[in-house]
Amino acid sequence: MPGNRRSFHEVLTHISLVRLEMDCLAFFITVLLANKSCTAIKPEGKHVDSTVKLASTMTLECVYPKTATIIQMSWRKEKDNGKENIAVFKLPQDLYIESRYTFRVHVGNETTNNKSLIFNNTTEEDIGFYLCSFQTFPHGTWEKRIQVVRSDEFNSRVFLDPHGMEGSLVAKPGEKVTMTHWHGPDIVVNRVIWERVQIDHVDLISQCLNSAMAIHGSDYPKRAEIHCAIQANSTLVLWNVTVSDSGIYRCHFIGENGKNATGWTKLTINSNVPLISVKYIVLIAGAAIILLVVISAIVVTILQHRKKEKKRKKMKAFPTVQTQLSHNYEESECHPKRKARRGQNVAVSETTETPVYVNCKNIRSILHRSDKQM
Repeated sequence: MPGNRRSFHEVLTHISLVRLEMDCLAFFITVLLANKSCTAIKPEGKHVDSTVKLASTMTLECVYPKTATIIQMSWRKEKDNGKENIAVFKLPQDLYIESRYTFRVHVGNETTNNKSLIFNNTTEEDIGFYLCSFQTFPHGTWEKRIQVVRSDEFNSRVFLDPHGMEGSLVAKPGEKVTMTHWHGPDIVVNRVIWERVQIDHVDLISQCLNSAMAIHGSDYPKRAEIHCAIQANSTLVLWNVTVSDSGIYRCHFIGENGKNATGWTKLTINSNVPLISVKYIVLIAGAAIILLVVISAIVVTILQHRKKEKKRKKMKAFPTVQTQLSHNYEESECHPKRKARRGQNVAVSETTETPVYVNCKNIRSILHRSDKQM
């Protein structure tokens, strides 16, 4: 009957909803257990990715380390009663800064993933915790937590003992770097912290708590690796290093019995790698000299050929000039036969024509030179 069919359909729908709720409950229980294992390794207190020293002009660095489509980013300061907005940057160009920060801060706009917060004329009111947040697709939200502390507190935290520097490493961009530090047998290690120490801020790289899973700083996802098993040393591995990774690294062992130990390593990423060796420079210089000699020889050959060609053309045209000079000489009064004929005709012909003077010496000289050249 229609009524019975409707009731049966409602029963099936109810059963399906109950099964769906049971599956969801099982799913949430699984996620809760997984999160429980993760939250258990979180150290006491608030997790800080970077500690910055308060200065009249200071920069809170925030660089998104992955490749994704960035939709929006924001800067907030943690308060006792919540979070205070400082700046909101909606790409590509929309930037909003709260009125009380308008003339004291600005957001760096070097690249899309670099939105560092720059302070001017700071006061002690600027001490506290700051949260940088990127909303991206498809990775979701990425956050970095920064603490600003007084100068004296910062110096006491990052006191650098130059005599405690255990060694230095030099690497090239793109390489893998491994650093290892040891602690004394009298230390029962509870926590191991690896940090990168700079003049005005300290960045958390990785830390282990009670041999649990390692926690990495927000600037080192999938770039740093440490093993948290209880042993007499701790090893940090950095992948695909860049020039910006140069600096001083600190490994801090914290013991349950109140005894601590610290190790320091200086890392230098050498980007000034010569593209060619001395051998290749010598080869290039030798090739350049040989090429210069060849070019010089070609130029000399061309000049000599032109000189010979010019002389050949001159000699080719010279017989005509010589013939003309010879004819003029024979017809002139300087030729011996002409002189003899002149003596015979003097008595017969008396002329009153104007005499023509010929430079016989010059004509003989020209003919003599032409004979030598021939």
